[in-house]
Amino acid sequence: MDRHPLTYLRRQRHWSMGDLARLLRTEARALGLRSGIDRNRIWRWETGTTPTAESQVLLACLLDVPAAVIAQLPWPHWLPAFEQPAEFSPSGSRAALREVQVTRMDRRSFLVFSSSALVDAAANWARVEPDHLNRALDGQGIDAELLEWLEQRASELSAMPIGLGSPVPALIDAHLHTAIELIAQDRHTLPQGRRLHTVAANLAHRAGWLRFDADRHADAQRHWQAAVHAAHQADDRDLAAATLSDLAYQATWLARPADAIRILEHARTRTRTPAVRSLLDVRRARACAILQDRSATTHALASAETELERMRPQSTPAVVSWMSLADVNADAGRCWLDLGDPSRANAAIGTGLAELDPRRARTKAVFLTYRAEGALHRHDAAAAATDARTALDTALDSGAARCIELVSAFITRLDQRNEQPLLELSEYAGTRLAR
Repeated sequence: MDRHPLTYLRRQRHWSMGDLARLLRTEARALGLRSGIDRNRIWRWETGTTPTAESQVLLACLLDVPAAVIAQLPWPHWLPAFEQPAEFSPSGSRAALREVQVTRMDRRSFLVFSSSALVDAAANWARVEPDHLNRALDGQGIDAELLEWLEQRASELSAMPIGLGSPVPALIDAHLHTAIELIAQDRHTLPQGRRLHTVAANLAHRAGWLRFDADRHADAQRHWQAAVHAAHQADDRDLAAATLSDLAYQATWLARPADAIRILEHARTRTRTPAVRSLLDVRRARACAILQDRSATTHALASAETELERMRPQSTPAVVSWMSLADVNADAGRCWLDLGDPSRANAAIGTGLAELDPRRARTKAVFLTYRAEGALHRHDAAAAATDARTALDTALDSGAARCIELVSAFITRLDQRNEQPLLELSEYAGTRLAR
């Protein structure tokens, strides 16, 4: 791992120290300034020297970092490079929660944590017990009515459907920030602290999904890491494990299945309920299928079904209350598609779609895209076009950029095919996406 964020950024962009110095001098001239930045100065910055305010402004302009970020964070923490997850302690968890309050640029393709750091964070959570999490709390009182209101509101917001133009995301962020501020004040008892951390964990978890659906992957990572920390402080192992599985799902989505498997291995060690274990097993199966490990995929899917059969509504955490056989079947279909069995994939995805809760539009759009891909593998252009068209409509109605991009990319891959249903689909997609 690179020793300094600036080193990481240079290597990511294939810049030498001389290249960066030259780019910064060009940036200075564009702003009507004179600069003597050279290779040696870059070296000093990467070995501990803090750049002048003017040099930081030039660097921020070059890297497209908003001025507000520089004002909020000291050097080198405002650099858009990898970060180290905070330790699982009261102060570390407060730092992780604070991170989601910092204004950041929208870096859709960049992940804030490196692979090794993210897996290490999962491993650390798996072996750390929160027995001493409240040493920093001073035991002073907190408004009980406010706490109860936050809990109720957090539960309501987490369950609300979110469509285009919905005010719910802004409300979730506002309530999350309120919970973080109350935690930071350290004016609550041990039970109240755990309740506050539970509120923060649930809201950060939901906020992470909103950002993931918007293709804001670094921001999603940051919120999910905060949720893991808050759940840890609340001693809610299932919420922490489920959130780690979301980080693993994101890794699979971004073509990093090996990372996903390692994260899931750690997360599963401390789960308490079958529904959470089923979720982790399904996501492990998806990663194994991408890696073409048929045996591991089959084993993970079988385990997911077994755990789901043990699921009881009264003991199932809210974070996985949506988990059902529909998810297992449809994700199994995606696995069979990755493993080269489109007929088996079609049957499994079809069963999953038939059983899926109609309110889960984003999931429906994803599963329909998978089935369309399977139909194409079976040389059924008409079925592929029908499913892709419905998937596009569903994704656009949901407003989820991640889902829109998935189905749009699939349709784009059909441009070289001359079958009439696919040509009509391409024309329809161009019209809808241009609105």
